[in-house]
Amino acid sequence: MVLKLDKCSGFSTDGLLHICRSCRNLKVLFLEESLVIEKDGDWLHELAINNTQLETLNFYMTDLSQVSFNDLELIAKRCKSLVSVKIVDCEILDLVGFFRFAVSLEEFSGGCFNNQSEQYASLAYPLLLCRLGLDYMSTNEMPIVYPFASRLKKLDLLYALLDTEDHCVLLQQCPNLEVLE
Repeated sequence: MVLKLDKCSGFSTDGLLHICRSCRNLKVLFLEESLVIEKDGDWLHELAINNTQLETLNFYMTDLSQVSFNDLELIAKRCKSLVSVKIVDCEILDLVGFFRFAVSLEEFSGGCFNNQSEQYASLAYPLLLCRLGLDYMSTNEMPIVYPFASRLKKLDLLYALLDTEDHCVLLQQCPNLEVLE
């Protein structure tokens, strides 16, 4: 089952809760740029405990803020076919467990760097990750991409905080890049 609500409005997380509770074979949940009335984050928890078939989860560029990192981690644990996740801005370091369990993940967008931390260097991304979009990435965070930059086929720098020189340095690390946004 596929539910794609691209740039939609007029629904709330209560509706998502019902869908995530009832649809146990949901393969795609796509809400990108939709205006969702957020009442709580229970919908994501229901998705995490009721679904093992999810392949694509996308609530990128929404105002959903009540996102539990434990629920994202549980989705990654239970949904072995999860290949694409695009989420709202949240601290990348809060996603360490998610990345550890998302073994089939090929695409990730969202997340941000709120801390000036050396811990970013120890962050391990899934081995199959080849499409990436990191929000608000600056010069200081670029080195976290270097260890797997040669695997990248798509790189979204739309919301990165990089100057021309930074772009050039980063792109030199990505010899297999096919798509640059």
